[in-house]
Amino acid sequence: MATPSERHEIHCAKRYLEYIETPFYRAFRDKDNPESDLSNYAVLKRMEDAEESLAEVEHFYAEAGIEPKFYWSPDSVPLDRGRVFFQRHGYRVETSMMQRMLLLTHTSPDLMVRKCPVREFTGGPLTGTEAQLVKESYGGRDFGLRLIDKQLRVGARAYFAYNRAEIPVCYCVGEGYGTAYELSDVYTAENFRRQGYAAAAILPLLGYARDPENSYTDVFLYASSPEAIQLCEKFGFRGTLVEQYFAYKGSIPDAGQKAGQ
Repeated sequence: MATPSERHEIHCAKRYLEYIETPFYRAFRDKDNPESDLSNYAVLKRMEDAEESLAEVEHFYAEAGIEPKFYWSPDSVPLDRGRVFFQRHGYRVETSMMQRMLLLTHTSPDLMVRKCPVREFTGGPLTGTEAQLVKESYGGRDFGLRLIDKQLRVGARAYFAYNRAEIPVCYCVGEGYGTAYELSDVYTAENFRRQGYAAAAILPLLGYARDPENSYTDVFLYASSPEAIQLCEKFGFRGTLVEQYFAYKGSIPDAGQKAGQ
């Protein structure tokens, strides 16, 4: 049975992305944001009728001129079975190790927190210097901004931390579904890292997620780099190692900065 945070991953994006789902697969599509590999991906849930599922998913994306991609999800087919199937059909399969981290303890007194202005944004869309910072976090492209704007419109929150010149230098985004809340994006401009700006932006988001009135029992995120994992542990997160995979044709999917910086 799926945990609350796993149910979040399985269902949350259905609020703001077009999708189809059967007992065998799930596929998300965003015709307005075809560049976004975070908005256009499928999950193969069962090997039964896998050939038919693959054909249906490929047709679903071909209608929008989007290369099909399959990503790992808590309800995906196992890697050892999926790899052979995808490779047989001309897909490249890549794997990565991530820490799936749950908020389990209190914030460490060793956490460095910058004393700086922090502002909350809801409803979207982001504009001005806030939008520019999000674009920067995705390599200067705006597909990540378009996705975050969709998330904000359905209830997500973004927090920005500002330097002395009132310029945003860090942001984080959180979104909830059911009883689970995910910290989905964290980014700090390169010249302002390790100065406590990330903590300043993240703490109010965690305060919102922990508020009993919001009924979230699981707060989670994914992290990959040792620095991000160490920072998350200071907030009270504890991780379990997860091997993720994605299968694709063509260019390597660009997942932006989703692991957090």
